[in-house]
Amino acid sequence: MPLVEEVEHRVSRLEIIVEDIIGDRLVLISQRLDQLYEKTERDKTEILTQLYEKTEKDKAELKTEVFAILTKTERDKTEILTKTERDKTELLEKMSTFYVKIDKDKREFIPWMIGLFFWFRCPKHNSDRYYSHLCY
Repeated sequence: MPLVEEVEHRVSRLEIIVEDIIGDRLVLISQRLDQLYEKTERDKTEILTQLYEKTEKDKAELKTEVFAILTKTERDKTEILTKTERDKTELLEKMSTFYVKIDKDKREFIPWMIGLFFWFRCPKHNSDRYYSHLCY
């Protein structure tokens, strides 16, 4: 049987070996953990950079689309206003022509009606003598 001192010596050697192994393992774990942290930071930075670039690209595309829509809206508005003004002018011209025609018809119609009125009131055509002094 081994002596107590030998056993103590073996135990102390085993403790040293276990401490060395555990220490080496802890160093490896620590290094691996540091690598993971670095990779995580790199990935996080890369993802944030990509996200920022995509956001800026999308923002630029949206600005372009909004500008195109705004331009089209302004063009349509201008076209509508131009067409409305043209239609208004045409309508006013037609109304003016219509009023001129009405005035002309009125100038022709009123004397014609007066003549017709007197013609039916003349004694040759009617027995009523009240208007006979107006007939020629």
